[in-house]
Amino acid sequence: MNTEEIVNILREGKLAIIPTDTVYGIVGDATNEETIHETYKVKKRPYSKPLIIMVSSIEMLKQYTEYLTPLEQDLINRYWPGPLTILLHKNNKISNYITNNSPLVGIRFPNNKDLITIMNNLNKPLISTSANITGTETITNISMLEDEMTKQISYIFDGGEINNNPSTIVKVENDKVIILREGYLTKSLKETYKI
Repeated sequence: MNTEEIVNILREGKLAIIPTDTVYGIVGDATNEETIHETYKVKKRPYSKPLIIMVSSIEMLKQYTEYLTPLEQDLINRYWPGPLTILLHKNNKISNYITNNSPLVGIRFPNNKDLITIMNNLNKPLISTSANITGTETITNISMLEDEMTKQISYIFDGGEINNNPSTIVKVENDKVIILREGYLTKSLKETYKI
């Protein structure tokens, strides 16, 4: 994977499809509004379904969120970097188009050195969404990609077959962890937080 080329493409507001630590994902600059709109268009995803963003460090996380509760901090300490997406209170650096006007944004710190390199060099968080058209199955190898989608993507990297589960999505409410989407970490979360 040519991370330098990907960074240059993302700087121009374009999209790439690359393997993440979970499944194949569409990535783009999460701070570029045109990139955000293009992501929804390419995926045929309604704006009512928010996007997730990825960060490369806790420092980057703090640049885009309002605050962390002790329980949110505990989740981060235990499970990041890794396949856990946490809904956190965003600040105004994150577009409302990403969150469908919600004050919360789903954030993940991936356990993937290429993704971290890309974000560090771009110095921005990335949009992260699975590389399938909304309503179709998750992409585990690039032969499954729709031609209609690939024509709109500037860089695609073939990393072979990926058979990982999607990230588990959680939020903290009333000092409790609530699982919004089951995934790789569901069992561990249920045991740790008595869900």
